[in-house]
Amino acid sequence: MRKIDKDFLLKSYGEPYNSECGPWNTSLTSKWLEYEITRFFEENFLLLNKSIICNIGIGAGYWDRYLSYKMPSNCTLVSIDVDYECCKQLKLSLINEKNPNAIQIINEDVLKYDTENKFNIITMIGSTVIESKKHKEILNKVLSLLSIGGSLFYNSTNIKEEKECLFSLIDQNLFSIEKYVVLENYGKKIILAKITLK
Repeated sequence: MRKIDKDFLLKSYGEPYNSECGPWNTSLTSKWLEYEITRFFEENFLLLNKSIICNIGIGAGYWDRYLSYKMPSNCTLVSIDVDYECCKQLKLSLINEKNPNAIQIINEDVLKYDTENKFNIITMIGSTVIESKKHKEILNKVLSLLSIGGSLFYNSTNIKEEKECLFSLIDQNLFSIEKYVVLENYGKKIILAKITLK
């Protein structure tokens, strides 16, 4: 590994607990959010053999690594993020950890992502929707990437988002919102939904 990559990796690993991020990442609120998001996923989604899974928005890479170890060894995970640094950090982390699972990292705006692949499961976690500022466009693009019977794990932490907003963006003839949950605690709001292509 080149020294510049090693330095980047060490910095990236250190960031979750630096003076800026550490107080949040070690807080009870952060742990509650992580638990509820993970619990909803595990109770509502099955990672079947030979599934093709996609995560939109890598961020710190925690969720991608979680998915990689939860999926059967004959599955493939495609991780997409417009941010080069997020993609680089995940790539180097996987190398450093000797992660044996099939993970493709794509540094691209999902709205420009062109593929013939269709995904069995797609996940969008946390602030991905908020940060995009293109809620409708992102959601429609992501739903177009689902295989028949495939499902989107939609998670938003937008405290202003209402149920009607998501439902109004979904073509009820094509998609079914199988489960929709709103949880509030510690001054935070989590929206968790499973949306399936009929």
